[in-house]
Amino acid sequence: MARGDIRRGPVDLYTGKMNEEDLFGKLRPSKKYIEAHQSKASADGYIVRDIAIDLIRKYSDQDPFNPTQPFAKELRLAVMDELSLETEDEMNRLKFYTAVGTSADVFHGIDGWFEYVDDDGVRVIVTIDVTKNPKKDEWKADVIIPEVADPGEDETKFLEEAERYAKEIVKQFEVKMSAIDAKTA
Repeated sequence: MARGDIRRGPVDLYTGKMNEEDLFGKLRPSKKYIEAHQSKASADGYIVRDIAIDLIRKYSDQDPFNPTQPFAKELRLAVMDELSLETEDEMNRLKFYTAVGTSADVFHGIDGWFEYVDDDGVRVIVTIDVTKNPKKDEWKADVIIPEVADPGEDETKFLEEAERYAKEIVKQFEVKMSAIDAKTA
């Protein structure tokens, strides 16, 4: 095939980055976030995972109790249901953060995470990677989410997928909380 030949096959114009942003939104860095990030990062922009997460937590422009993206919002509601969080105080223990486009995404494969603080103030996070790559077999996050149904096209499937991933997230919370309990016993 000659260079410039348009018969190379189908091209998917919907990129993985678009999928991440559609599902989780994107952190829009404030001046304070940028300054804090620059003071902690190496020359190539690398920053250690826990510091990257702390910076997002501190400087996020989104409400961790009310995600802006429909899937993130529905997923948080489904996780609350799976955790049987009923009162406002219980629900306020669960937060969602997007990391799309940040160092946590670029260097650590984290597109977002859920954070739960238990009765004793112990913080547990479950990280999530959104991917369009069906062959991806190596990841750094706790839960992997591929493309999900468009709620405008198939709302039932969209809700079912949110529930299915919520179960995976809660399973990861349980594993991590059990490990913490074992350490403190």
